[in-house]
Amino acid sequence: MDMIFKLPVLLVLLFILFSLFQGMYYLAKDDGDDNSTRVVRALTVRLVLSLLLFFILMAGYFFGFLQPHGIT
Repeated sequence: MDMIFKLPVLLVLLFILFSLFQGMYYLAKDDGDDNSTRVVRALTVRLVLSLLLFFILMAGYFFGFLQPHGIT
């Protein structure tokens, strides 16, 4: 059960990183083109994926897949 929860979290994190680097590439490549919205689209995807990750982690805590622990 532990790996079933970790795999989607890891995949979403990888997609977030991919979208972040994609936005950085488009920012450098488009060179100030007014009609290009690829940077905004890539960063919007990153924002949506970050919110999805937040809700996955909250659901994991709510359903008992994640347990808080103290720093020892």
